[in-house]
Amino acid sequence: MTIEQDLDRARHLAFAADEGAAKDLLLSLMPRIEEADRDDLMLEVYAQLGEIYLVRTAYDGVTECLTRMRDCLGHYIAMPARDNQIERMILRYRRRALFLQTGFAAAHGDHDSAALTLHELTDDGEPDPDLRAEHAYLITHARILCAVALCDDDLHVQSLPLWQEVLDVISAPGDGTLFSDALLVLGGTGYGRFCVETGRLTEAEPWLRRAGARARSRTWGLATARTQLERATAAWAAGNRPLAQDLVHEAYPAIAEHARAHDVSRCWLYFGLLSISVGAYDDADERLSHAERHWRELGRPLHIHRILLQRSWVDIFRGDFAAAAERVSAARELLDGWPRHSWLQYARLDDHLGSLLRAEALADPAAAGDTFARAAELKIPAALAVDSVRYTLADADARMRWATHVSARMLAGAFAVAWEWGNTELLSELIECHCARGTFTVPDGGTAAWADTATAAVPVDEADEYALVASGHGSTGTGSLTRLGALPPLRMEPGGAPVLSRYRDLAVTRYGRQLTADDGEWSTWP
Repeated sequence: MTIEQDLDRARHLAFAADEGAAKDLLLSLMPRIEEADRDDLMLEVYAQLGEIYLVRTAYDGVTECLTRMRDCLGHYIAMPARDNQIERMILRYRRRALFLQTGFAAAHGDHDSAALTLHELTDDGEPDPDLRAEHAYLITHARILCAVALCDDDLHVQSLPLWQEVLDVISAPGDGTLFSDALLVLGGTGYGRFCVETGRLTEAEPWLRRAGARARSRTWGLATARTQLERATAAWAAGNRPLAQDLVHEAYPAIAEHARAHDVSRCWLYFGLLSISVGAYDDADERLSHAERHWRELGRPLHIHRILLQRSWVDIFRGDFAAAAERVSAARELLDGWPRHSWLQYARLDDHLGSLLRAEALADPAAAGDTFARAAELKIPAALAVDSVRYTLADADARMRWATHVSARMLAGAFAVAWEWGNTELLSELIECHCARGTFTVPDGGTAAWADTATAAVPVDEADEYALVASGHGSTGTGSLTRLGALPPLRMEPGGAPVLSRYRDLAVTRYGRQLTADDGEWSTWP
């Protein structure tokens, strides 16, 4: 085989997720390329190696490849006279370096830098007919990497414009090439996961099936397994645990074989959830510990934060409330140190701590009164703040998704703690507030609180600010009491204070969101 044919074979191996064989082949070509004195082929080797290292999270290798590529390109850029062949080589591998730099920044959560290099890649150089297809591929692939990285940091709103650009490409008929199929598989899988995490389950399924079918036609085993894993998350979110179990068990062998730590961790997470669902708590704790270990190896604080909360549910079910509290405290420390944390994450954390206190109160009736009060001070403000998000979403379907996948569970927990506390005054205020607000329903299947931490839905239909909570005047219909936005203060009786005023004040203090409109109060008595 020629060197060029071997380089093409290495590319096929990498797309098939056989990175070890691809790497060995590329390294074996270096002596032949040096002997031939072909810097263009050496640049191709480093570009492909950089992509392999990026996929396998071997970031030191990415840095080394980028350094060698830039050193080589710098030599040619400094030449006083360059022919067209050299100009094309510089243009091509400058773009390949920009792609690697974009993926590297995105993988490290440096989303601003990733956006800058993506823009530079998109606008790089004059059009070259011979390089147009490769340039388009690099741009779309880089957008996928940036969008996936944003979703990993719960920045789904910021990822939406990228996904729209990706969909414009992968929705069109492909040309049947390796690169076109790779974009469909990567983009379809990534966008399917985005849809699951934002509650768009019906939209996720077709993309995941299409990506899976294309991966199977290429005999890309890992890519096929990854689509099955995302379909398992969708099934879990929909409450279909038998299907989720079947899919994650089908996906795991290929994922484990290729040792992708992030996907391995996600498999172990669902194995743990399945064990919790049948009361096998020792087995669940072991499985969740495997997920935590892999995420710690990857250095992903946000995922470690979530798995600690999940493991604390196992402690709660065992009645080991001290251990659960330690895990929740450790999870809060990770969130405090996470530079891109949001008020929504803290609201969910407070709600979870309230659930821990609620379980402790139910287990110890003697101290239940004070404990229920502390639980209510955590769960009710968090529920009020989170539920307010849906009244900032103009689209009815978006409001429904938010209510179904996020606020319903938290509101149900707020009502439950007031009921179990025996605080009829608080319960009546919650009912009064909710009747003025509208209604909520718990998802079919009665998904338990511990199950919802696996796929956390986020708002994506309000692009101006993440989870913006409306305050001030809302939108009202003519002659109608229906309004979109924060409610004014509600007073149930002439001599009483506005309902839930203390809990609303706590929500403002903790989460920085104004939950009450500034206009005149509503009197709710006849």
